[in-house]
Amino acid sequence: MIKLVLLDVDGTLTDPGRLISLRAVEAIRKVQKDGITVSLASGNVIPVMYGLKTFIGVKAPVFAENGGAMFQNDEIFPFFSMEGPKKLFDRLEKEGKLKGILSNRWRLTSMAYVPSGEYAGEIAETAENEDLVTVDSGFSWHLLNRGQDKGFALDKLKEIYSLDYGEILVMGDSYNDAPMFRKDVVKVVPANAEEGLKKVADHITKEGNGDGVAEILLNLRSL
Repeated sequence: MIKLVLLDVDGTLTDPGRLISLRAVEAIRKVQKDGITVSLASGNVIPVMYGLKTFIGVKAPVFAENGGAMFQNDEIFPFFSMEGPKKLFDRLEKEGKLKGILSNRWRLTSMAYVPSGEYAGEIAETAENEDLVTVDSGFSWHLLNRGQDKGFALDKLKEIYSLDYGEILVMGDSYNDAPMFRKDVVKVVPANAEEGLKKVADHITKEGNGDGVAEILLNLRSL
C-alpha cells in the first residue's frame, strides 16, 4: 500500500512552459485528505519550494537543490556545503565556460548554470576531479556535491516517516530524477518522460506532465 508520494516539479507537475497543472494540485489535495503523504523534490531553490508548499498545501517536508536542502515547519535544513560548488563555479565563470542563472542568489548548497559553447563535457570532467557532480535537469545544469541528489531526499523521507521503500511512490520525467528510482519503490513517469526513465519505470501514465500526476494520484488504490 502506498503511503507516501514524492514528486518532481519541472516537467512533472508543470508543462513545458513551466505552468503548474491545476488538476495535479487538486489531486494532491485530495490524496492528502485521504491520508497519503505527498512531498516535492526539485532542483529549484528554497523560496520556490516554500511557495509551492504553501500555495498547493503540501503538508510534508519539501526538498530544494536536488535534495540539498529541506524546508519544513518554517525551518530550512541544508544537508550539504556550498563551498565546493561555489568555488568551482566562480573559477569556471571567470574562464568564460559557464553563465549563472537568476536563482543562484538564493542557493545554499549548489550552483546552477548554462554552459558556454561546447564546454558541458569539460565542466563535468572538471567537477569530477573536484569530487563534485553535474546534472542536467532539462531546464538548467546543476553543480552539486557528491551524494546530493533526489535519492537523498527519498531516503530522508523514508527515515522521517519510518517507511519501507515499497510503501513509497516516486514520479519524475528527467534523468536528474533517476536517483529516486530505488529498487523497491513504485516508479512512475509521465508520458513526456525521457526514454531511459521509461525503461525502468513500473508505470507510464497515458497523459503527460501534471495531467499524468493527476492520473496516477487518483488511481493509487489500483496500483
